[in-house]
Amino acid sequence: MYFENSTKWLKECNFLMMFVGLGLVYITFKVLKYTKKRGLMKEKISRKLRLVKENINKLEQHLDHCGDNSVIEKRNEIVQLQIEELLKKLQDGDLSCLEVLKAFQAKALEVTKELNCVTEFIKEAEKWAQELDAITVAKKPLHGLPFSVKDNVSVVGYDCTAGISKFIDQSAVEDAALVSALRGLGAIPFCRTNVPQTLLSFGCSNPIWGSTKNPWCKNRTPGGSSGGEAALIAAGGSLLGIGSDIGGSIRIPAAFCGVFSIKPTSFRLSYKGFRKSAVGCIGIPSVPGILAKDSKTVIMLCQLLLDDGYIRRYFDPDLLPIPWNEQMFSLSNKLRVGYYEECDYFPCTPGVQRAVRVAKEKLQELGHELIPFVPPRVEYVISSVISMFYADQGRYVLEALSVDDIDPLLALQIKVALKLPHFAKQMIRPLLSLIAPRLEPCFMAAAGHQYRHSYQLWHGILKQSEYKANFLADWRNLRLDVCIGPAFACPAPLAKDTGRVTPAFAYACLYNFLDLPAGIVPVTKETIEDQKLLMNGGYDFRDLVCKLVKKTTQGATGLPIPVQVIGLPYQEEVVLRTMSILDSAFRN
Repeated sequence: MYFENSTKWLKECNFLMMFVGLGLVYITFKVLKYTKKRGLMKEKISRKLRLVKENINKLEQHLDHCGDNSVIEKRNEIVQLQIEELLKKLQDGDLSCLEVLKAFQAKALEVTKELNCVTEFIKEAEKWAQELDAITVAKKPLHGLPFSVKDNVSVVGYDCTAGISKFIDQSAVEDAALVSALRGLGAIPFCRTNVPQTLLSFGCSNPIWGSTKNPWCKNRTPGGSSGGEAALIAAGGSLLGIGSDIGGSIRIPAAFCGVFSIKPTSFRLSYKGFRKSAVGCIGIPSVPGILAKDSKTVIMLCQLLLDDGYIRRYFDPDLLPIPWNEQMFSLSNKLRVGYYEECDYFPCTPGVQRAVRVAKEKLQELGHELIPFVPPRVEYVISSVISMFYADQGRYVLEALSVDDIDPLLALQIKVALKLPHFAKQMIRPLLSLIAPRLEPCFMAAAGHQYRHSYQLWHGILKQSEYKANFLADWRNLRLDVCIGPAFACPAPLAKDTGRVTPAFAYACLYNFLDLPAGIVPVTKETIEDQKLLMNGGYDFRDLVCKLVKKTTQGATGLPIPVQVIGLPYQEEVVLRTMSILDSAFRN
């Protein structure tokens, strides 16, 4: 009996040891596989950066080779020209396309050494410039005009990395429709610009290309995800660029860097050939957009792309047949403009509120009628937006980053908001509601637990439609033409704080949720008086995120502050007209 029990026990022990052994073998295999993938990832990044560095060194030598003092002076004069004057000189032959290209290449090199905003220079740009210089008649409207391109926009032969190593060595096989359209108008794409890892951040750093700095203050973020574009344009390295927007990705960088931008309604401009930040995401459409130094450039590009349905020639079946409406843009009637200094969810700093007031006063001086209009239930909006981003429970993002280093600006979002089990979030929720109630909807929405089943997502889309219908009913009851409001709750925050002030982006993502056209117009800068108000009772809240916003805004004197201009669906022309009115008013 004893012997039989011992034998049985030994068999059980052997089985257990075998099971443990197999488990250890499996774990060892997984660790070795992961380690190998990590090694390949680092090797891939190193090889990519080495090739890019070699190309940049060749470009520098090429530009320096023909860079005596007179050439350098002429290049400086070229990059200072207003776009209308530059285009006229290109059309008249007073400037060649090649010398204009080299002027902007040299300036972009200078800017990126300081700000790290350019990822790659497009080698073929010089050949394209030479081909355009061979044309003597029938020159296109943008003949020889260089433009920059965000990293996630396809250009043949170049990777759309989105700051993720997985997408290195996956070169685009055709240009994005918008790149093709601009090239068809005579423009030349000459460089690609930096983005945050995954594109789902309003910072601008990633483990491949590093961190981009704000041209106004280098320890502050330029915004994201089109941060490289905005920084390059603001610093004079490009006159215009292409970006994309799913939650403020064009407008927030434009706001932080003091440039102009437009986010159109979906399917008005082509998104074909852009890498998405959330593949398969429904409810929040990704759209392309334009950034530039002034409103005239943004308007000119929109007009050229939409005139006679020009953009629809570039084989994007999703585009709607809505050509440029000159009558809507040129109407001389006075506008009825809604305005709000802050929403009911997240308070704005004194400087941001003042920016809306000065824009309101300017419009009133010009005879336009201003009517208070505050968007309702913005807390619901931000919760829904984040839930829709991650309706796949974050699988796409987590798989894309499975072997990558996680950028510090994304660490809180990825390691806590996405990976923390839902039951643990529910346990933390009561405490968070007490100390940071404005962060709570963002924290709970991440990882998409609200939409774990398709019927829940359908219900969410239905609620979104109802919200939009009610919003537009209120708008139309007030007979508004456009609305102005903040683009972000504060000026550009310190780069290290970017990942911790997520609720402040509610002002931008609201109009992705509603799919309304929205533009950015710089109208003022943070003043000493704004800072005094901030510190002396003008921004005192118990919420920890508000406390951080207050802290990160300290020392922001001189940073640009814009207003956001919002219009009705497919009425980009009215938004652009209002942007032009404000631009002219603040330039005079």
